Amino acid sequence: MNSCRLSVVSCLLLTTSVLAQNQYTPTTPLPLGDVLLTLPSSHMPSRGVWEVRFTHRFNQSLDQGSFSDRVHSLFGLDSNADVGLGLSYVARSDLQFSFYRSNALDDIELGAKYLVFQQAPAIPMTAALRLGGDWRTERDVSDRTSIFAQAIVSRQFGRRAELTLIPTFVTDAGRAVSGTSSVALFQHAFNVPVGIAFMLRQNLSAVGEVVPRNRDLPANLRGGYFAWSVGLKSVIGGHYFELLVTNSNATHVDQYVTSTYMGSPLHRGDLHLGFNIERRFGR
Repeated sequence: MNSCRLSVVSCLLLTTSVLAQNQYTPTTPLPLGDVLLTLPSSHMPSRGVWEVRFTHRFNQSLDQGSFSDRVHSLFGLDSNADVGLGLSYVARSDLQFSFYRSNALDDIELGAKYLVFQQAPAIPMTAALRLGGDWRTERDVSDRTSIFAQAIVSRQFGRRAELTLIPTFVTDAGRAVSGTSSVALFQHAFNVPVGIAFMLRQNLSAVGEVVPRNRDLPANLRGGYFAWSVGLKSVIGGHYFELLVTNSNATHVDQYVTSTYMGSPLHRGDLHLGFNIERRFGR
């Protein structure tokens, strides 16, 4: 009789332990990778994974020139572009290091992302911290370096939707152009970019990003629009492919946080085509 009671108690304890573990088992994330379109995601690849990333933003807007001019330039595909190359590595299951460089001011960005906790039945969200800096190596540039800090908080709704908020602080951000030289537009800049994703079908998601107009912009730039991007993300094996339309070609933290680009305000009608390609190596 006593052995039966012990067996029942053991079963109850085992069941309780399994249920408790399930409550803290991370929710299966959407297939978004560690970058949405431009903004960082809260996702973390497996330990030991390398990733190479290419970004491409065409400079000519889709609304530039007459219709015949747009056809002649293949709707901006013949124009110059802002091009970037990135590399990242996951040193631990919760720590990723990244490098990214683009031809916009020859900006080099180094970052480290730390995964604080992941969403689970008992945890309502995923949170990560990202710290790093930008070094603008172009000629005739003052205030060459920036330091940034980002909190990345995301909430997945069911198996298809995810909302991400990214409070961001940056030093010496943005550009104020004077003649052939440029200086920092902000000594300190703060903004809260927002990302949203919806999985249309397995391995295909619609992604949107918004960077609000920075409230501390100088008077001559306050007439600008907020930054936005919309695109499709497809996952094939270890590849991520993203096609997008945006009104801002900014891809670095010190650029997009100001809701300006290269010293100019953003406009609602600017429609720049772009794409990203990412390739993962490892587990």
